[in-house]
Amino acid sequence: MTYFTADIHYGHDREFIYKQRGFNNIEDHDALIKYVFSNLQKEDTLYILGDVSCGKDSLNNALEFLSFLKCKTIIVKGNHDEQLFQNRKKLAFNIHFIDSVYLDIKINSKPITLCHYPMISWNKSHYNSLNLYGHVHNKPIPITGKMLDVALTKEHFKPYTIDEVMTIMENKPNNWDFIDKEVK
Repeated sequence: MTYFTADIHYGHDREFIYKQRGFNNIEDHDALIKYVFSNLQKEDTLYILGDVSCGKDSLNNALEFLSFLKCKTIIVKGNHDEQLFQNRKKLAFNIHFIDSVYLDIKINSKPITLCHYPMISWNKSHYNSLNLYGHVHNKPIPITGKMLDVALTKEHFKPYTIDEVMTIMENKPNNWDFIDKEVK
């Protein structure tokens, strides 16, 4: 199975992270993260769209989180991942680093742009390709289309499966519909 997530912020002891997700402290937050993500299997693929961790112990927290992943993991660089990317050699063979904030992939011939940031336009967006992103922690953005913030939330505290993504995207407006409405 293929999974997507962003903004894990493992060990990031800030209330705006764990309180927003329904926890009273970072220890409870991280315990559930560890449980949820350690259930991914070796044959699974997990795309992390930036911000594995953050804060004063960012590198140690990121290394701890990534150490219990069994699946193939691909990390698209987030704005808080610099230390992690500089120390990538300390990690197992199943962790792959993308030295960019975005990555274009295809799943079942559907083009998907993975990015740490939401985008107004992306590769093949005019053909209704998908944009999965993080960074904004599920705050509303002023554009619509085949886009999805895959960051953890109180309501969805697990990575999104590709099947969930495709089902959600069926009900989203076509890319560029918002421009047609603005022009009229």
